[in-house]
Amino acid sequence: MSELNEIKSSLKRITDPLIRKRLLMVQATYKESLREVAKTFGCTHGKVDYWRKRYDKMGLKGLETKPRSGRPPLITKKQAKEIRKIVRKHDIKRRWRTTHIRGTIYENTGVKYSIRQIIRISQSWGLSKIKPRPRYAFSKEEERADFLKKPVLFSEKT
Repeated sequence: MSELNEIKSSLKRITDPLIRKRLLMVQATYKESLREVAKTFGCTHGKVDYWRKRYDKMGLKGLETKPRSGRPPLITKKQAKEIRKIVRKHDIKRRWRTTHIRGTIYENTGVKYSIRQIIRISQSWGLSKIKPRPRYAFSKEEERADFLKKPVLFSEKT
């Protein structure tokens, strides 16, 4: 019974919605079966049991999401910073494309990333992918030049 009171007092203090949901899940396990709680929260009973055991073992800290390291980057932060400076100081006429950024990374570090990974990296640098608009095939060259701006494939996010 003291654990239920502790959970109720913790619910008043917690602002993180994810931890709050997990704590509510744990609280419900004291009154109902795991399967009933799982049905209420829309998850599996194994997940409910997982959070209950983590709470019993570690308390509120156990309900926080553990950090995941992931795969380490192939280039150092210093190398990435230098390449980012090169890309950000680009000349408007040069128009960076993913292949250009990929080539620059390869020239400076010797690491070859996939096109998709280059897009992810450039977006993490604050660049956004801009796709040029299609051109009408039968339009006159002068009219197109007057109407269209030069396409820019990567620009800084504002």
